[in-house]
Amino acid sequence: MTDAVARLRHWVATRPDATLLRAAGRVYSYRETEARAARVGAVLRDAAGRRGARVALVLEQYDEFFVCMLGAWLAGLVVVPLNVSLPQSDIDWLIEKSRPEVVVVPDDGACAAAEDGPARLIVTRDAAGLVDGVRLVSREDGSAGLTDTRSASGDELEAVEADELAMIMFTSGTTGLPKGVCQTLRAVSSNAGHVSQVLGLGPDDRIFINTPPYFTSGICHFLTLMANGGGVAGRLGFYFGAGLLDEMEAEGCTGFGGAPAHLVRVVEPMDEPRPHAFRFWVSSGDHLPLPVIEKFSRVLPGVDLYNMYGLTEVSGRLCVLAPAELDVKVGSVGRPIGDMRVVARRGDLSEAAPGEQGELYVTGSLLMQGYLDEPDVTAATLTGHGLRTGDFGTVDESGAVWIAGRKDDIIKRGGEKVSIIHVQQALQGLGRFADVAVVAAADEILGHVPVAFVVPHEPDGFKASRVLRELRGLLPSSSLPSRVVPVAAIPRTGSGKAIRAELHKLLTEEPE
Repeated sequence: MTDAVARLRHWVATRPDATLLRAAGRVYSYRETEARAARVGAVLRDAAGRRGARVALVLEQYDEFFVCMLGAWLAGLVVVPLNVSLPQSDIDWLIEKSRPEVVVVPDDGACAAAEDGPARLIVTRDAAGLVDGVRLVSREDGSAGLTDTRSASGDELEAVEADELAMIMFTSGTTGLPKGVCQTLRAVSSNAGHVSQVLGLGPDDRIFINTPPYFTSGICHFLTLMANGGGVAGRLGFYFGAGLLDEMEAEGCTGFGGAPAHLVRVVEPMDEPRPHAFRFWVSSGDHLPLPVIEKFSRVLPGVDLYNMYGLTEVSGRLCVLAPAELDVKVGSVGRPIGDMRVVARRGDLSEAAPGEQGELYVTGSLLMQGYLDEPDVTAATLTGHGLRTGDFGTVDESGAVWIAGRKDDIIKRGGEKVSIIHVQQALQGLGRFADVAVVAAADEILGHVPVAFVVPHEPDGFKASRVLRELRGLLPSSSLPSRVVPVAAIPRTGSGKAIRAELHKLLTEEPE
């Protein structure tokens, strides 16, 4: 079982009635998922007109997205997930850039068919509310005259092959315009297989996610659980504290996958150990502060906590820090999965010594094919030394990786280098805040300075001067925040990343 399509078919043959997906009260077995995906795929293939065509998914509901994703792959098509939370103008730009033959939307209200644009299809559901197909919107009269194609069969479909292009995943655009990362079916499937093996997943495991399905993280969780015949329970909305744990229990989940912010907000209000049947917890993205790790172990004893680091350009996950090393390699994102290798390189591209900071380069079989229609950017990124990540960090003798941040996260303050990630980690380690984010602000004299935004546990007693005094014992003076700004909440994306543009807006509104 080398790819996701083969895995789906294997589990349909061996565990047809096992649950693959639970979403909004709707349950899909492996057999039902394949049958419904095949019907979708047959219509997508007819609408696209050729094998290898691109299908843009403008879908937020887990079942709509994953059934259509699998349907496209069963039909030999390329999936282009689009972030539905973006302004419509941005979505239109991404559609224009990716040039799909087909765009799938949730309903006819979101669908305006253009005579010279891609075919538009809407998702249909049966009487039980399960996704049962897609239907084509007539180009002549927009949303009128919909053609019902739910009876189409997927028996004659030719699926995407392992080394063919299967997905074009756009980057978040936090370091410029979004780039379309071209991924093969083998790469996305192998990534999931490696992570499933590291987590020790089995057919009885089910993960709870509320990261939207169109993000790399959501897709990775789905494919990772499918790799070993497990299941996924998806629920949109950012849950907090016991509410999230209650949802997990109600869905029969053995684990959770999300951002560090999820973990912090779950354990922060808990004081006593909670009885549970959970087995694992996956936190991907930012560093987890040691006090949070320690409290997690105390209030949810016996749950294995995995910290992960990934890149869209490697089809998802890259490094995993195992539970046994959380308090040994503090701050590390772990070691690379599979045959992947991470090397820190100096400015002259020579390999940095263990523990010496440099720019991180990645080699291995999970690398992307390149960026869509951007040969110059691809050539600058896929170098003779491997993938140039743009992240800076260190690698120790064992291969464990520490991330200092992207180039933009390392600022010059009066001539001295400062990692705003290190500033953020120090603030998190104080144990005074429910959430923290640090941005680099321009300064006429020093160039740039770090500014911290914090969500205090005790807002009424907050004093920035006290925070700075405590930080002086943890950070050099050049790394101390120029300001510590208390806020009610840190604005974050659906995948848990801090939205720095909104924080900068707050900065301009905050009096000096």
